[in-house]
Amino acid sequence: MTKSTMGPSSTAVPNSTGITVIVVGLGLAGLTAAIECHRKGHRVIGMEKSPNISAVGDVFSIGTNGTAVIRRWDDGFIYKLLTDNRCEIDQISVWNDAGELKETKSPDGYGPGEGFVISRADTVRTFYEYARRIGIEMHFGMRVTEYFEDGCRAGIIANGQVFWADCIVASDGIHSKARSLISGGDCEPQKTGSAIYRSGYPAKHLEGVQGAQWLLEEAGVKDQLNHFIGKDITILVATGRKGKDVYWGCMHKSFHDTSEPWLQESDVDNALHHIKHWPIYDRLAPIIQKTPKGKCFDHLVLSASPLSRWVSANGRMILVGDAAHPLLPTTGQGANQAIEDGATLAICLELAGKERIPDGLRAMEKLRSRRVAIIQEYGLELMTALHEADWEAVEQHKKPTMIVRPDWIFSHDCQQFTYQEFDRAMDSPCGGPVYIPTNIPTNVV
Repeated sequence: MTKSTMGPSSTAVPNSTGITVIVVGLGLAGLTAAIECHRKGHRVIGMEKSPNISAVGDVFSIGTNGTAVIRRWDDGFIYKLLTDNRCEIDQISVWNDAGELKETKSPDGYGPGEGFVISRADTVRTFYEYARRIGIEMHFGMRVTEYFEDGCRAGIIANGQVFWADCIVASDGIHSKARSLISGGDCEPQKTGSAIYRSGYPAKHLEGVQGAQWLLEEAGVKDQLNHFIGKDITILVATGRKGKDVYWGCMHKSFHDTSEPWLQESDVDNALHHIKHWPIYDRLAPIIQKTPKGKCFDHLVLSASPLSRWVSANGRMILVGDAAHPLLPTTGQGANQAIEDGATLAICLELAGKERIPDGLRAMEKLRSRRVAIIQEYGLELMTALHEADWEAVEQHKKPTMIVRPDWIFSHDCQQFTYQEFDRAMDSPCGGPVYIPTNIPTNVV
C-alpha cells in the first residue's frame, strides 16, 4: 500500500509491512490494538494471562469518538452487531437520594447512529470473535514474567518461553508489569478513596418482585438509565436489550489498600449498607437484593499520575490503555481512549515503517499523551463534584453529574487526526521544538 492510498478506512494485505507486534493483554485496549495492527498490515501475536476471554457483565459507554474506529471494521458489520445489543435509551435521568428528579438529559453521543451504552462483556466478546475470525494469533493462559529489548527488537518471557517481535504493546491493565520498566520510575496506581460495586443480571430475576417493577415499565419498548446521587455515594440503575437485562452500580467512599485485588466478588449487603439511610432505599433495594450469587463485584477505583513516558528507552515497547493512563469511571472515556490508543498505534507503525519503529512509537505517544492526561484531570474533578453532591452549587462544574460530553472529546476522529498530524509529531525530536497536539481543548497547552 502506498502512502497516497493509506487512510482511516484503508486495510492493508495481512503481514505486508514486515512488522511483528506482540500485544500483551487482550482486554478492550489489547483487542483494539491487535485488530487495528492487523488491518494496517502488521503481524500480530496476542498474549492473555486468563484462560479465556472474560469481562464483568455490567454496562459501559462507547461514544462517537470510539465508534468512529469501530464503524470501519468489516465494512460496518461489527458496528451493526454492537448496535443490535445496545441499550435503547432516549433519556438519562438524574435523581437525588430522596428520589427527586433533578435533571434529564438526552444521550447525545450515545444515541442511535452514534455510540452505545452497552454490556461490557458483550463488547469484549464481539471484539474477540472479530479478531479470531480475521486470523489474529492469540494465546491464552500465558503469564508474562519478563520484558526486554535491544535496539532491533523486543521480547517477553511467557510461561517460561521466549517470544520476540519488532515491538511489544503492553495493554495489561492498571497493574501492568511493564509500566515501571517502560516508564522508568515509580508509577504504582494510587487510591482515589472510591470503589464501585457492579453487577448485571437477566431481568427475569425481578419477575413478581414488588418495588422493582418501575424499572421494567417499558420493557420490550426501550431501556432506562438512572443516576441517583447522594453525599459520597452514586447509584446507577439501568436496563439493557429493551428490558431483558438489569445493571446496577454503587460508587462509594472506600479505604481499601491498593495491594488488595482491584476486582473481587462481594456480597450485595455491602452495597445496601451504603444507602440504608437514603429516603429512596425501598426503591433501589429490591433491584440490588435480587442480584444472583456470584454476580456482584467490588471494583477498587484507582488512578495514576500522567507517566513521564509511554515508550521504553530503546523505543521497542509501548504502554496503552489502562497500563498507560487509567481513567476514572466519571469520564465515561476508559473504553474510548483505549480504542483511540489502539487505532493510533497501528497507523503510527504503518507510517513509520519497519526501519523507524522507535520513532513511530514515540510519535504515537506525542499524539496521545497530552489528550488523555487532560481527561484524567477532568475525571478527578468530576469525582469530587459527585462525592460532594452539592445540588445548589452556583458553578456548573461543581454540580454533581456523570453526563458530560465535551465536543473536543466526542467529535474527535483519532484515525483521521493521526494521518494528518503524524509527520509533525515525527519532526518534533526530543530536545527540539515541542509538538503541541490539536486534539485537546484550545484553552489548554
